[in-house]
Order: sequence, then structure tokens, then C-alpha cells
Amino acid sequence: MPHPAEPQCADLITELAPLSTGPTALATAHAPASLRRTQPLRLNRWLIGLVAAAGLWQWFGLPFMLDAFGGAAAWTLLPVLLLTPMHWGLIHESIHGQLRPAAKANEAAGRALSVLLALPYDIMRFGHLLHHRFTRQPFDRPDVLPADHRGSHAVAWLNYQMRLLGGMWVTELVAPLLAWVPVRHLPQLAERAMGRAPEDDAVRRRVVTFVGDPARRKRIRRDFAITLLCVALAVWAYGPWWPVFACSLAARGIWLSIADNLPHYGVALDEPARARNFRTSSVGRALLLNQNLHRVHHLYPTAPWHTLPAIAAAHPTPGPQIPYFQAAIRQFGGPVMAHRPPSRS
Repeated sequence: MPHPAEPQCADLITELAPLSTGPTALATAHAPASLRRTQPLRLNRWLIGLVAAAGLWQWFGLPFMLDAFGGAAAWTLLPVLLLTPMHWGLIHESIHGQLRPAAKANEAAGRALSVLLALPYDIMRFGHLLHHRFTRQPFDRPDVLPADHRGSHAVAWLNYQMRLLGGMWVTELVAPLLAWVPVRHLPQLAERAMGRAPEDDAVRRRVVTFVGDPARRKRIRRDFAITLLCVALAVWAYGPWWPVFACSLAARGIWLSIADNLPHYGVALDEPARARNFRTSSVGRALLLNQNLHRVHHLYPTAPWHTLPAIAAAHPTPGPQIPYFQAAIRQFGGPVMAHRPPSRS
């Protein structure tokens, strides 16, 4: 019997091809049904309320406190910033159909939470499932310089720092503008944005199909308009304090950018699931919703967040596990050079 939350992902999984045909096929196919079809945790509704309340405070509650108590009230944003990984983690659960048992409630919760991070839900969901299906293919290796790279290494290093320090989030912010690009220009735009590697032909085709779909373009435009309206209302509410809102939203975006490729940084194509697990404290695991166990997640992508530690214990994978936040800092070393294939005589 299919999981009640799975239909909302069915169309995307179909157009991306089943996740079980990707690099995680073996582990996913042999995962016990009890692990792959576990119900979303009831605690999720309380976590949704927690991060939604924090987000609403950031957007619309804090302005009144700033007017009453001045800049000292901005310290109340600290818990909001600390909850950013959990906030994204709940959106991530929605993307995989594991946030709420009912499909419509699952999507509605994920879509609403995305607005509070100024993220386009449909694009995020498509991009994330694409990442699962084609993990570490050329388009999915922002941390790797091609072996035949001819540009300046200093420029490449600087570009990667910009990506980590909010560039990825800014790209996601403006991605909905693609819904206004004429469909006839999408193939050329996909090549410019994703490169022309032959391995990525299937990816580019799916991107063009997704962005060109009239129903999705309509949804993306609608959500973008709602997000812009919310931003305008928040800036109006903050008044002269609007830089506080802008900086707090950017701070959350910086964390999202740092965390985006963290579990895949420097990962070789022959590593299990092309992802890694990391150590962290119990508090860290709670804030991350166990996404420090990212290899486990890629091996069992339909397993809810609360089952990942048990799966990791039952099915340990080889390799050292460094602390999660050490791995985050390590990325600032810059992109790594791909190995040049041996020449044939």
C-alpha cells in the first residue's frame, strides 16, 4: 500500500525517473519496507508551528518590539537564526512527502514554510529531486573544477566563496524569473547555466520541460508574487528598521548556502551514495533534523528524518565521520581540482 503522502511527488519522480534507478538504487531497493514507508512523525506538526512562529516573528512581529525597545529587541532574532536548519529540514521533509501524512497538507505546509525563507517551493522540490536522481553528475559538482579548467584559480576560488556566502540562496531567490522567460529560449539558457557536458543532457531536457510547463509556470509566478508581497509588507512594517529584516533574512540565506553542498563537498563518485555522514551533538542533531546523516538519507530517501539514526545503526557505512560544523568550515578551502583521466597511447 503506498504511503499517503507520496502522490504529491509522483509527477516529479516520474519525470525524473524513479529514484531507485540512480546511484542509490541498490540500498533503496533492498531497504526494509518498514524503513521506506514509516509514517511522518506526529511531532512534525509542533515543529512546523515552532519554525512558522519564529519566521512570522522575524517578518512581522519584531518591528513592533523595535519601535518599543529599540535595537536591543533585535537579539530576539538569535533563536530564529538558530532554527534555520530545522526550518529547511521541514521543507526537505515535505519535498520527500514525509512532513504530513496527507498529500495536500504536506505540500501546503512545505509551500508556506518556503515563503518564510523566500524560497520558491516548486523549483526547490524539482531541483532537490533532480539532485537525488543525478547526484554528483557534472552539473551537481559546484565544488569541483574540471581537469581542463583554463581560467584563473583565484577567480574560481572567489566565486566559490561568494556561492557559500549567500550566492546559492540569491540564485534560488531569483530563479522564479525563469517562469517569464519565453519557452523557446529555455534550451539555450539551460546550456549556459548548466554547461554542455554530455552526461547532463538528460538533466537539461528535464529542466527545460519543467520550466516550460504552463501549469508549473503559473504556480511559480503565483508563489513569487506572494513572496514579493510578504517582503513588501515586512519592509513596510519595519519602517526605518528595515535593514534589520534584510540582514536577518540574508543571514538565514548564508547558512542555507553553506549547508547546500556540505555533505557532498569533495566526495568521489565511487563513495557510497556519493554523500557523507557527520558527527554532531544531540542538540545539533535536533536542529538539523538528523541531516548530518546525509549518506543515510541518500541511501533511503523516503525514510523520515526521525528514522535515520536507527537506519545508520542497523546499516553502518564505511569511512570516517568528521564533525558536521568542521565540514561546513572546510568548504571555504575552495573548489577542488578534478583528476585528469589517464591519456591513452
